[in-house]
Parts: sequence; C-alpha cells; structure tokens
Amino acid sequence: MLGAVLQSIELRDFAIADDVVVKLAPGFNVLTGETGAGKSLVIDALALAIGGRAESAVVRAGAEHALVQLTFGDGAPVASAARRVALSGRNLARLDGEVVTVGELQAALESVVGIFGQHAFRTLLEGREQRALLDRHLDPAGAAAARDYALAHAAFVDIEARLRERRAAAGDRERRLELLRYQLDQIDAAAPRVGEESELDALLATLRHAERVRQGAADALTGLSVGDPAALDALNHARRALEGAARHAAALEPLARDLATVVDGANAVASELEAFLDGFDADPAALDRAEARRAALDRLFRTYGPDSATVLAERERLAAELSDLAAIESDLQALEHQREELRARRAGAAERLSAARQRASEALGPSVSRVLSELALDGAVFDVALDPLESLGTHGAESVTFRLAANVGEPAAPLASVASGGELSRVMLALHTAAGSDRPVLAFDEVDAGVGGGTGRAVGRLLRRLAQGRQVLVVTHLAQVAAFADHHLHVAKVTEEGRTLTRITELAGEDRVRELARMLAGEDGPTARRHAEELIGASR
Repeated sequence: MLGAVLQSIELRDFAIADDVVVKLAPGFNVLTGETGAGKSLVIDALALAIGGRAESAVVRAGAEHALVQLTFGDGAPVASAARRVALSGRNLARLDGEVVTVGELQAALESVVGIFGQHAFRTLLEGREQRALLDRHLDPAGAAAARDYALAHAAFVDIEARLRERRAAAGDRERRLELLRYQLDQIDAAAPRVGEESELDALLATLRHAERVRQGAADALTGLSVGDPAALDALNHARRALEGAARHAAALEPLARDLATVVDGANAVASELEAFLDGFDADPAALDRAEARRAALDRLFRTYGPDSATVLAERERLAAELSDLAAIESDLQALEHQREELRARRAGAAERLSAARQRASEALGPSVSRVLSELALDGAVFDVALDPLESLGTHGAESVTFRLAANVGEPAAPLASVASGGELSRVMLALHTAAGSDRPVLAFDEVDAGVGGGTGRAVGRLLRRLAQGRQVLVVTHLAQVAAFADHHLHVAKVTEEGRTLTRITELAGEDRVRELARMLAGEDGPTARRHAEELIGASR
C-alpha cells in the first residue's frame, strides 16, 4: 500500500478548532462524529489549504487569524503547504515555508489533492466537468491528440485575430498611404538639417543689424591699420624697441615675448576683419532668403516637432509606417496561408481526439455501469454521449454528456435531468473507482449522502478499493462505510472554559466498536456492539 502522501492537517483558530492536528495514515481514512461536531470542518480546512476561497468568517472568535498547514510525506512535490486568513480578510499562502500567490499554491497542489463534496457532485452535471473527466481517461494517443488540438486551436484563434486586425487596417490603407506620402514629401521638400535652426537664428541676428555690424568692423580695421600713426605701426615700433632692449636686459625678455604675442594677435584680427568685410553680404535679399527659410522650418516644427532633429525622427517613423502599409497585401496573403495550414492541422487533431474520446467512452460506460451495480443500482446503465458541434470549439469537435438509465427499461438521459443527490454521489464514486484517479490524495465529504445501510456497505468496499494505491479521506455518517477504513478518526465537540471546541482522536479496538455502535443505533448497547463487530469482521 502506498505510504501516506498527506501526513497531517493542522488547524489553529479555524472555526471552532483552537489547536487541532489531524494525523492521517496510508489508505482509507474515515472521519465520524455527531452531527455538528465539525467533521466537514477538516475538509473545509483542506480545501482552503490547497487554494480554496478564503473568508474571514473561518477565524475563531477572539483570534486574529486562522491557520491551516498541511504536511506531506516522501514522494510529494512539496513538503508543506499553509494558508493563513486574517480577520481583515487578507490571506497568506506558503509552500515549503516560502510565500507564494494563491494561484501558485493551487498549481502546486491541484495534481496532488482532489476534494469531492456536495458541490463537486453537482458540478458533475456540468458539460465542461464531464468533458474534463472523460479526457482524463484518454489513452496516450488520445492525450497527445488533445494537446495537439489545444495548441493548434490557440494558434488558429490567434491568427484569425491578426487577420481581422490586418483587414481592418487595410480598409483605411489607401487614405492613410496618401497622407503618409504627402507628409514625407512635405518634409523632404524642406530637407531640414539637424541644428539648422540655430545656424539660421545666428545669421538672422547678423543680417537684421547689417549696417551696424559693417560699420563697427570697418571702424575697428581703420583704427588698427589706418592713421598717423596706425595702431599696428605703433605696436610694431614698440615691439622692435623692446626686443632691442631685451638683448641687454634679461628681465625684459618675457615682456618682449608678451608684446610680440599682442602684436601677432592684432595683425591676425586686422586680417580677419578685412576678410569679413570683403565677404560680408548686406544685400536685403540675403535677409529675405534667411527669413523665408526660417519660416519654412517653423511650419514643419508646428506639424512634426519642436526642432529639426525631432522632424527627422518623425520622418523615419512615417517612412516605416508607409513600408508596413505597403506590405499589408503580402502579409494578408501569408497570414491566410498560415491560417489554412492551421485549419488543416486543427481538423486532423480534432479527428484523432474524437476517435480517442469514442474509445474512452466505450470503455468508461460499461466500467462505471458495473460499479454502479455494486452500489445497489442494479440494472443501471451509464454511458457517454458525444454530440458533434456545428463548428470546432475550444475543446474539440463534440460536446460530452454523461447519461444514466437508473432503472431497467428506461432510456438513458443526461445526469442533470435524471440523477438524484444519492445517485450523483454514487456516479462520482463509480467514475473514480472504475477509471482510477490521477491524484494520490482524494477527500470525499459525505459521499454516502442519500445512501442507506445496505448500499453503504458497498460504498465502503469501493472506497477501500479506491484507496489501494492512493490515500482516501472520507467524512461519513454510515457505520457500514466507516467499518472498511484503515484509520478511524473521531470528531467531537467539547466545552472548555466556557468555549466550544473541536477535538479529533484516533479510534482503535473497543473505542472504534463503540463509535460504530453509536452510529448504528444512536447508543452503545450490546446489540449495536455485536452488529458493529460483525461489520468490522465482514469488512476484512
């Protein structure tokens, strides 16, 4: 028998459990106790710990937060998982001590623990749940087809969306192409250069004061080179005199060198001034040309950006968009070709998946029917109907419907229309028993709901069979079910210091006999004890 995957469930300040540790064993574990003692509390805590909905109502009165912690044994993907819920409604999830999101918690444990209560039995009526259950029983080729179909369908949906976007873009394509070409022509006609506006501003400042500039430069040149004596002549004379004196006085040599630098600089200035005045264009037409160019740049800046660098960057973007729009036609053809390839790939995967589902349904129906006969549904027939869809959907080419003919001679009808609560719980158990489960830990909350004593014994026998190779935890009110358990836990309410608390104890030997007797007769009498002992003996 498989070693216990889930070793314990610890509850702290959870509802009426102050500090409770539920220790589990390999195989078939059962929880029994008086109505209202808190049996389902353990299942609720387990559901919370694997990522179920968190509500502040679970926090015990007087406490700040509730905590549920799971401890797993060897072979499990994680060693521990925990969930803490505060009165404020905030909750914290951990895996192996590390804080994780609730989604990460669910992803880590969804393949380890399965919980089936009255709500889960009702979800069995939903088509998506029936399809998921059938698909879990596909053979390897069918499972591969399901994966191939999911990938092909997702890719097909994606390319359809891209085609819609491209076609919508193509609808405005001509108008947009015309605008883009006009904008590019406008920028290219102006042919701006990076930094050109700064150069123009400097030129305009000069041209707008041309006379003052020319007169000032001319006066400076006159002062340097014209007159009696001219400034340059006087400087040259002084330079020669100082250089002559420096030949006899070393202290004057630095001064002579400094004066020589001044004279050279003055000569250079005079030459530059002369060249400037020779090339200076004070023609009013030059000013007109500069102002016209600046105005042209300003028009570009108002439309495409604050300076020439931004305008040129926008030109690159417009050119790229023009290229993309020009390529839409070829893109559409390529996308349509890809879509047809994906359509064929998806159709092939759908055909293989449909065949695999047919094989799975033909095997599952008789297997479940045989188990139902063991559960006092003699003559009941379970089958799976595969109805073709008008078009391929997210999950294939057909819908999946579980059907039941509960009585001999009646036609099979969808579970949703014919199954009672008791029949639903038995169908769920039969499905897991007939085809097994891909999760090593299964928890059932009152799987025997609506089931009598005779049928309860069959339920117990099947639960023990299901527990071969996995761990099963069951909340039950039937002694006939509990008698088959490998490990029996009793849940009781006690009062301590004026507070109601839940206590869980392991039962064995006489204690277990007394509990089964109570479950049978409501009290621990000789006849009930004898019957309880018979149940235990018959279960072995």
